[in-house]
Amino acid sequence: MSRSTSALALGIALVSAAALPVDAQNPFRAVRMGEPIAGSLTTQDPKLGDRGAFHAYQLEAQEGTRYIITMRSGEVDAVVWVARMVGGLTDKLMEDDDAGGGTDARLRFRAPAAGTYIIVAQSLAADATGAYELNVEEAPPPAPVVATAITAGQGKEGVIDERSPLLEDQNPAVPYQLYTFTGRGERMRVTVRSGAFDAMVRVTKMNGAAEEEVASDDDSGGGTDAMVTFTSNGSYRIYARPLEANSTGAFTVTLSALPVVKITSRPMTIGQTASGMIENTDPELDSGPFFHQYAVNAEPGERLRITLRSPTFDAMVTWGRLVGTGLEDVTTDDDSAGGTDAQLDVTVPRNGTFVIRVHPLGRGETGAYTLLVERQR
Repeated sequence: MSRSTSALALGIALVSAAALPVDAQNPFRAVRMGEPIAGSLTTQDPKLGDRGAFHAYQLEAQEGTRYIITMRSGEVDAVVWVARMVGGLTDKLMEDDDAGGGTDARLRFRAPAAGTYIIVAQSLAADATGAYELNVEEAPPPAPVVATAITAGQGKEGVIDERSPLLEDQNPAVPYQLYTFTGRGERMRVTVRSGAFDAMVRVTKMNGAAEEEVASDDDSGGGTDAMVTFTSNGSYRIYARPLEANSTGAFTVTLSALPVVKITSRPMTIGQTASGMIENTDPELDSGPFFHQYAVNAEPGERLRITLRSPTFDAMVTWGRLVGTGLEDVTTDDDSAGGTDAQLDVTVPRNGTFVIRVHPLGRGETGAYTLLVERQR
C-alpha cells in the first residue's frame, strides 16, 4: 500500500455487512480483544494496488503490548497488515500473507507507541471476493531470556513461538533464542537450520558487559538456512532467529570446530597462466567456499588484469593486501569475464604483499580452473 493513501480512502472500506456510516473524522470500525469479526469482501469494496478488496479496522494499542492478528477465510487468500496514520498518510508497519496456515494470514505486532493503529483485511488476488473472520488478541508475555550453553560438536533443537524473547532493537521486534559458548583459538562454524522459517544467525563476542558483532548471515547454510564461520577467542553469544518477525517454528543450531588447514600462497608472476584444482581438502573462506591463494609481486601504480575461468564452477576472484591471515584493500568479481567466469582490473596502491584468492561462488563446489595475471598498458 502506498503511503499516500488517505485515511478517508481506507475509511470507506468499513465492513459492508455492518452497514455503518462513514465518518470522515473517525472512519474505522473498532476491534475488541478476543472478539472475532465476521466480514465479507465484495466487488463493491475498494482495492489497493494489484491486490483485491479490503476492509479497514481501528485498534487502540498500548505501548509495548504484543498483539496477534489473524485473518481466516475459505474463499480468499487472506492478507492482513497494520499501519499508522502519520500526517494524514498511511504508514504500513508490517504485513502477512500465509503465516496462519494454508492461505490464512497471521501476524504478531508489537505497538512501538500508544495510539491508534489501522488493521487492514484484504484479498491477495485482485478478483477474489468472499467471507472471512478477523480476530485480534493480546499475545502472552515473552519468556525471560535464558541462554543455553552449547559446545563444539553439539546440535541443539529449539522453537520460536509466541513466548520467545524479542530483539527490541529490531523494528518490528524479532523473536529469538540465545546460546553461549567459549572459544580458544578454534575456527568455528555456527549453522541454524529450519524447515519452518527462513533462518538467520548472529554471533557476538562479549567484551565485558558489551557485545561486539562478529558475524551474521541469512542464507549461506544452503536454501534458507544460515551459517557463519570465524576464528574464536573468548566468550560468544549466538542469536538464532527467523528472518521475518512474524515467523515461528522449530529449528536446530549446530556448533562445529573446523580442522585447521594451512593457507599456502602460491607464487604467481605477471604474464603467467596458472592451472589448479579446487578440492574439498583446501582451506575455506569464512563464507564457506574452498579456495587457493596466489602471491603477486608488483610495483605501486601498476595496472593488472586478473582473469579466472572454470568449466566446472561459477568462478569468483578476490584481490587484496595480505595482513596476517586476512586481507585488506579487497576487491572481488564474479562474472565480468563473461558467463560465470571472473575478471578484475586493479591498480597496485602501495608496497606490500598482494594476493589473489580464487574460489567458487558457492559453498562446497570443487573443480578445475585457470588463472591469468597480465599487465594493462
